[in-house]
Amino acid sequence: MQSEIVEGVIAGRDTLALLPTGGGKSICFQVPGMFFEGLTLVISPLIALMRDQVDQLNKRNIPATYINSSLNYHEIDGKLQRAMDGAYKFLYIAPERIQTPMFAARVQRMNVKLIAVDEAHCISQWGYDFRPAYLELAHLRTLLPKVPVIAVTATAPPMVREDIARKLELKHEATFTQSFRRSNLNYRVESSERIAERIVYLVQKTPGTGIVYARTRKRVKAIAELLKRSGIEAAAYHGGMKNSERNAVQADWINNKIRVIAATNAFGMGIDKPDVRFVIHFNLPSDIESYYQEAGRAGRDGKESLCLAFQNEQDALELENFIRDKYPSWEKLNVHWELLCSHFGVTDKAAPPELFDFDVLAIAKAAQIHPIKFYNSIKVLDQAGIVALNEQPDDFGYIRVLVPPESILQYKARYPSHAFLIDFILRMLGGAVFQEIVRFFPPDWHRSLRMDPPELHSYLAQLDARGIIAYTEPVSTPTIRIFRHRGRLSKTEMDWERQVFLQKRAEERLAAILDYVDTPGKMCRSRTLEAYFGETSTKECGKCDYCLRKANPSGAGQIRELSTAILAYIGDLEMEMRDLVENVPVGTREARLEIIREMLDKGILKRGEGMTVKRAQ
Repeated sequence: MQSEIVEGVIAGRDTLALLPTGGGKSICFQVPGMFFEGLTLVISPLIALMRDQVDQLNKRNIPATYINSSLNYHEIDGKLQRAMDGAYKFLYIAPERIQTPMFAARVQRMNVKLIAVDEAHCISQWGYDFRPAYLELAHLRTLLPKVPVIAVTATAPPMVREDIARKLELKHEATFTQSFRRSNLNYRVESSERIAERIVYLVQKTPGTGIVYARTRKRVKAIAELLKRSGIEAAAYHGGMKNSERNAVQADWINNKIRVIAATNAFGMGIDKPDVRFVIHFNLPSDIESYYQEAGRAGRDGKESLCLAFQNEQDALELENFIRDKYPSWEKLNVHWELLCSHFGVTDKAAPPELFDFDVLAIAKAAQIHPIKFYNSIKVLDQAGIVALNEQPDDFGYIRVLVPPESILQYKARYPSHAFLIDFILRMLGGAVFQEIVRFFPPDWHRSLRMDPPELHSYLAQLDARGIIAYTEPVSTPTIRIFRHRGRLSKTEMDWERQVFLQKRAEERLAAILDYVDTPGKMCRSRTLEAYFGETSTKECGKCDYCLRKANPSGAGQIRELSTAILAYIGDLEMEMRDLVENVPVGTREARLEIIREMLDKGILKRGEGMTVKRAQ
């Protein structure tokens, strides 16, 4: 549908586009943005996604930049000025920045020709990733009344679509909804008590690259290590890693240097690798929207791919606890807010101007409180706009030259001891550094300049202090910015009724995902997903576990026959599993292995020493 959407946007129509994961949503506003003689304003909720798309545009010599909470006042001021001067084709901005007087005072002086709202489900209180700051976008429309809007998202049930159109005040909008059916994806659900071992078997059996999702960083690292010990090229990816580490792992996976990424949900947004052959969920996400997006990263080239989710009682309990802990009580939220203010010395007079390093574990340990519950309170404050939390450590530095070239020459003549570094900066970063903040990787500069980190930082800080450059040093920990003075929160400013509502919605969405993975399932997996998103279909996919069981009802009889044959062969002995797999005279080798694993999971057989099995007593 990209062609029809692009034509409608260019014609000046408000547009709502629902394209599934992999459907090419960014093209739908980037192509019109290039067509228009002016600026496209892109509202995006994720810092990492902004940086990725801006980097991709700049690599194509398309001038683009972003504004979010990771930048200081000086950096934002410079970018807004350049946007007014027509220096950019695309300005990506976080919804929270829309509300600032600095932005509101200048946006009308920009030549804005299109407003694009990415991940538009975030505007809806019915959406799974509600961001209150998105509600301010209606005010943006009053500032730019003649500018058309395109809203794009991958996962929006009918009530969310209606909410998006209403909150964005879309006028006579053209709505495009691509089918949620991904006919090349084989959706499966399995129940197992030995999930890690099963994943190794499936990865060994399934050719190509893939993703294994898990809920915690600890579990992600354990899965990656297990895969590597099994001879599979694998790596872990999670939000606690440094920016350069994540970039390196992602690049190696995209370039097929590693087969499998074991990841938390920090991985995947904006990644377009066409040949992913499997996506396995060790742990379920907390809603169908997230599952559909994550599973949908498989098979973007249209070839057959596996999407397997594991179900077990412990995972369901973890999810229930996760939802309960995610929404703190009113009293607990105020206790955690007071602790945050106390830790950073926030007064009752004014909000602090600086950006703070935020080590949630250290703060929680010092206060002797539960770190996850404290973190969840901070996330609630972040959603309400009381704070801005940036969770991704960034070991890149950022530089922009603030003075014209002739002033650089004068400075070099006055301070010759700095000349070598200025020449190096211009040689490495090029002319763009006069117009845009450009990032660099300090360890590379340490090696090239033969300078240790403190010495390089000192030189750059001096240039910054003298107004020659704007320099932002690497951030090794998450950061937080606090927008409010100290004092007890009010339910009105927190919109606490909405918070209670969001908790209820989260519980409803959790019930939906648990219903989806109900084994053996009540309906074709594809039809179940489509129905959730409001798409009516009577056609079954013919390849999910439900459809395969339906097409081969005798399969149950074959399972009983194999189980009986295995028990008869083993008798009262303790035998090598390999012996059973190779020598039981019924079924195929693969079928025998599957049934033995299932009998172990159900406790019909139990493990002995090493790789032996025997009857359970």
